[in-house]
Formats: sequence, C-alpha cells, structure tokens
Amino acid sequence: MTLHRPRLRGLVSKLALFYLLLSLPTLIVVESVILTYEFQRFVSGVERGSLERAVVRGAGNFDAQWSGLLDQQAPNPAALKLWLDAWILRLQQPRGGLTPDESYILLELSEVPMAAAIIGAEGAVLARTEDNARWTLDLPTAAELRDAAAPGAPFHLPPVGDSDYKIQRILVALHDSAGTRNGWLFVELRVPPAWRHLLVDSSFESATVFAFLIVFGLASSLFLAAWVTRRLNRIERAAIAWSRGDFSNRINDHSSDEIGGLSRKLDGMAFDLKCLVRSRAQLAALAERQRLARDLHDTVKQKAFALNLQLATARRTLGTGAGGERLELAQRLTQQIQQELGQILDEMHASDAELPFAERLRMRASDWSHTSGASLGFNIDDVPPLAAAVEDSLLRIADEALSNVLRHSGASHVDVSLRRTAERVSLVIADNGTGARADPGQGMGLRNMRERAEALPGGRFEFDSTPEHGTRVTVGFQTR
Repeated sequence: MTLHRPRLRGLVSKLALFYLLLSLPTLIVVESVILTYEFQRFVSGVERGSLERAVVRGAGNFDAQWSGLLDQQAPNPAALKLWLDAWILRLQQPRGGLTPDESYILLELSEVPMAAAIIGAEGAVLARTEDNARWTLDLPTAAELRDAAAPGAPFHLPPVGDSDYKIQRILVALHDSAGTRNGWLFVELRVPPAWRHLLVDSSFESATVFAFLIVFGLASSLFLAAWVTRRLNRIERAAIAWSRGDFSNRINDHSSDEIGGLSRKLDGMAFDLKCLVRSRAQLAALAERQRLARDLHDTVKQKAFALNLQLATARRTLGTGAGGERLELAQRLTQQIQQELGQILDEMHASDAELPFAERLRMRASDWSHTSGASLGFNIDDVPPLAAAVEDSLLRIADEALSNVLRHSGASHVDVSLRRTAERVSLVIADNGTGARADPGQGMGLRNMRERAEALPGGRFEFDSTPEHGTRVTVGFQTR
C-alpha cells in the first residue's frame, strides 16, 4: 500500500507561506497599536502625578513600619533592603499604585525603569535597589536632602543624564510618630522614548510571539493540508480505478463542503459511466449476434435453400428409382437443416428486450427526440432490477406520454427521469409545451396510462398540466 504524504510544494507550503505573510504584518500592526496605547497611558499617568502619589503613600507605609525595621534601635539594613525591594516590585505591578487600570506596560519593558533608595538621617544610603544595566541611580545631593525636609511633601529633583528619557526624581522625608526625621525615601523613574520601547524593548516579546505564531501556523497548515490532501488522495485513487475500468470504486465523501459536493458528483459520474460501459458492452454483443445472423441468413441459409431446389429438380428428373430415393432423403435432410437454421436465426435476432431497462428507455426517448426534433434531458438513478411486466408497462406509459407531447404540446424540450427514493421508484416525463387547455381526463391515452400505472405495485399516477407552463407526468411504484 502506498502512503500518500502532503507534497512539500503543494498545499503545505502554500498554506504556511500564506499564513506567515498574513500573520507577520498583522502581528506588527496589532502589537504596535496596543503597546503605543498602553505606553501613552502610562506616560500620561506619570505626568499627572501617579509617581509622586505612590512615593508619598510608600513613605507613609514606611513610617508606620519603622519600629519593625530597627535592630536594637538602629536601622536594620537587611530589613530595609527587603522592604524596599518588595515595595518597588509591588509598585510596578498592575494596580500596584503606579500604572492605571490593568496596564502591564512596566512589565513589558526589558529594562527596569525604576530604582529607589532609603537614605538615613545623616545622609548615608541604608538600602537601595540593584543598579540597572543601562543606567545608575543618581542619588540626591546633601543640599537636595535638606530641601526635602517637610514631612509627607514630595520634592521633585531635577533630571540627570540622558535627555531622551523622561526622568522623574522624587524625594520624600521619613519621620517617626514623634515627628523626628528618620531619613528619606528616594525614587527615580526613567521612561524610555516611545520609538526605543517599540523597536527595542518589546523586540524580545515580539520575537517570542512571532515564533509561537510560526509554530502554530505551520502545525495548523500541516494539519489542514493533510486533511485536505487525504480527501484529494481518495479522489485520485478512485479516478485511477475508473481509468482502469473499475467503476465499483467510490469516493464516499459525505461532507457538506465543496470537496464533498465534488466527490458526490464524481461518484454519480462513475455510476453513469458504469451503466454506459455495461450498455455499450451489451450493445456490442448484440451487434455481433445480429451480424452473425445476417451472415448466416445471407450465405448459409440461401445456399441451403438453393440446394433444396436443386435436389427437388434432380429428383423429378430421375424419377422413383434408387437414385430418386437417395435424392428424396437428401432433400428431407436439407429441409431439416433449413428449419433448424431458421430457429437459430430467430434466437439470434435479439430485440431491445435483452437490453437493460434504462438503456431501452433511453433508446426510445432518443428515437422520439430524433423524430420530433425536440431536445432531450435524460437522468436516471441506480434502480434495482424490475419485473418484465413492470418494465413493459413503464415503456408503454413513456411511449404514450411522448406521443402526447408530439401530438398536443408543441414542446421544444422534454426531461425524462427515473428516480429512486428508499423503496419507491418514480418515472417523470416533463415538457415545456403549451400544457392542457381542456379536461385531460377525457383522453383514451391518459386513461390507459393511469390504468397501467395504478396496476403496478403501490402504483400512483399524477398528471400536472397548466396552460403555457408545460405538462408533467409522474408514475410512482414500489420496488418490493
């Protein structure tokens, strides 16, 4: 058995290429729009004071926890570092106090845009976040620390460093419950320019998403191509079998899509070809028998007849002697040969009764079409073998219906169809003629058709004729 695989240059490659060409620009456009929108929301929130409000809340939280961050009345560096890291991380999360709504823009930036430090009352750095790979935290000077002495009031420091960044430096003084200054909370935010964020910071994420889309697209393309090619291979195998004369092979694709519809039409074509080939074979056999019958009639039979005449003449000439008796015997043998030859010829002269019913019906309809000059449509389903009496009745009904078309309707086209539904068969003859202008039930031909139809097993007869809309004769009967 041959395994059919999707061809590399076939549907797989085309579907995969189409998917990639479609997904790449779509991904770039969609991600750029989303990231630009989120980025602008974040920048707008910062400009409206989201950062300074977050730092003020953080300073208040720190003041409330000050006693727990001491070790024997002295600041505990490890505890301070742990608090600072947790606070700055929480600040960067969605709904953590800095980003509006459900924005994840800070998480999408490849470089950490925020850094913070806790500075003691004497100006020493007690704890700080890890330095960023691209920039170092610019700590406030002593003069700036003195300027930020008011409790709970944020103090904005001037930006330092790269002007391409939107830099905010905020300093808030820390105090205990008695109002004594314990130090300062310092935060620095560096927002990269939009072009850098889109083209650099989100490149890794874009590459990851695009790689996923490639894998998903190729996998789906392979699956779809395999599914389609498997169905096409069934059509191919059936076509190869048909080309070899095996019309018993069927596609049997019952899907409702275009391939399923094509498969059903091809199966119907295969059945028609099977009937045609069978009919042609039967016609060829019949033609050969008729040729042999003509040859026997024109040669052997004629010579036997001539021989009988010669023997009769010779017998009259010789009289009743010994020679005459022999001639009489020869003449009787010749006559016997003539008789047997005649019987053989009668058997070889086949009528259309030896043909399949569908072919007999087709031949009669075609003869009528040639005689009348009207075009003919002929459609037939695969009907089971019918009794000889049933076939004869149907042929007589068809002859009568076609005769009525020729005499009365003036039709230019007639459709003859034989349809099978479950255990019923229907013969339909419809024309595009003028239709009946009087009561059709009075005609002898119509009564004969009705009687013949109703005599069939479960037989029903329908006559539908409307002036200027043609006539339709339907005969239905049971096959079992």
